[in-house]
Amino acid sequence: MIDVSILLRLVRVRQWLKNLFVFAPLIFSSNLADTPSVLRAILIFFAFCFASSSVYIFNDIKDRESDSHHSRKKKRPIASGEVRVSSAVIVSLLLLGAAAVIGSVLPFLSSFFLLIYIVENLFYTLKGKELVLIDAFCISAGFVIRVMAGAYAIETTPTGWIVVTTFFLSLFLGFGKRRNELLSLKEGGNDHRKVLSLYNDRYLDYLMIATASITIIAYTLYCLDPSTILKFNTDKLVYTVPFVTYGVFRYLLLLFKNGEGDPTEVVTRDTGIALTVLLWIITIMLVIYLPSFF
Repeated sequence: MIDVSILLRLVRVRQWLKNLFVFAPLIFSSNLADTPSVLRAILIFFAFCFASSSVYIFNDIKDRESDSHHSRKKKRPIASGEVRVSSAVIVSLLLLGAAAVIGSVLPFLSSFFLLIYIVENLFYTLKGKELVLIDAFCISAGFVIRVMAGAYAIETTPTGWIVVTTFFLSLFLGFGKRRNELLSLKEGGNDHRKVLSLYNDRYLDYLMIATASITIIAYTLYCLDPSTILKFNTDKLVYTVPFVTYGVFRYLLLLFKNGEGDPTEVVTRDTGIALTVLLWIITIMLVIYLPSFF
């Protein structure tokens, strides 16, 4: 038997925060009051939680040797020897089975994108993480797939704006994570992740600035788009732009000043980021569902 605390670390429960992206289509489609849609969104959320944990375990099994060279990752259950590979395989398969069961009761396209997510992550683990730029694009694709699956789970079509904004935001965060790994591991980075030798911090700085700028611009254009204003019957969505802008700039500050990198850790540890995300969600809710408030 695996200790509960070790099991939670093995499945990386904290990383489940990333799967909250599946709820974006539910909020922006004005279906938050529709009970069936909410239930299906919750189901696809847990399907992604189980699927992502399954591929995380597979990744940790494959990378257990390289993780031993990382100051933080060497403490992971598999790399540290707390969990045997055979036990980890069983847990991974059980989680994958649970994700498949949930996917079977959801609309076909939603389940299809769940399958694409699993395949894409297997490619990332086996090959994608070794390819410069492709590694970050794989990470970004995972977030876009979550949004697509979330949209089709509630039987709506994702807009181009939400896909583009999600893509560049997650690409921005992915490059930030690579920059953090490159600087924190320094000369030992090649032992942990060979692709790091193909990057340099200045190049990653340029990529982050570019993707951060596009993210803010894309989100702003979405808020100002006539079709968006017509859909929500209000032009006040633009009031949420400062929160997105501040969040992006705050992440850049933490990255350049303190060497932060993992988006999940930043969101859960930094009060400024967490508060900004909360205020953004509250403002979005008010604009979309209580437009008279403004």
